[in-house]
Amino acid sequence: MKRPAGINIVIGIGIFAIIAMIAYWYAWFFAPSVVQARVPTDADYAVYLGYEQAFPLPDLFVTIASLTGVIGLWKMRDWGFFSMLLAAGGAIFLGFEDLLYDLQHNMFVPFNSAAAIELAIVLVIMSLGPIMTWHLWKHRREIIK
Repeated sequence: MKRPAGINIVIGIGIFAIIAMIAYWYAWFFAPSVVQARVPTDADYAVYLGYEQAFPLPDLFVTIASLTGVIGLWKMRDWGFFSMLLAAGGAIFLGFEDLLYDLQHNMFVPFNSAAAIELAIVLVIMSLGPIMTWHLWKHRREIIK
């Protein structure tokens, strides 16, 4: 059976999410200046570090759900639909969690390159989850049999 174009979009977003999560955490541990919005000399660095280092496990969950979803949707299996919905919901949650922390801790002030990267990450996460959910719901009858 041919996959609908909307499902191919979701597969692409899932692949992007997997690559982005791996790249982010690789950079976090091996090139922190690329992704960290705070530096060790900032007064709130310890709080920021503690907050961010609570995310590898939830991000791993979204990555595994995305991988399982990509494989399942590629094969047009109902479990792929379910797994990708979990990934989309996880992405929406992570996006809101990041946004709330960022607003509460003035992460966008001053608005510099680190703040721009943080804002881009939040906007991408918060937009891709709903896009995935919409495409999945639209094509649910073609996947779930």
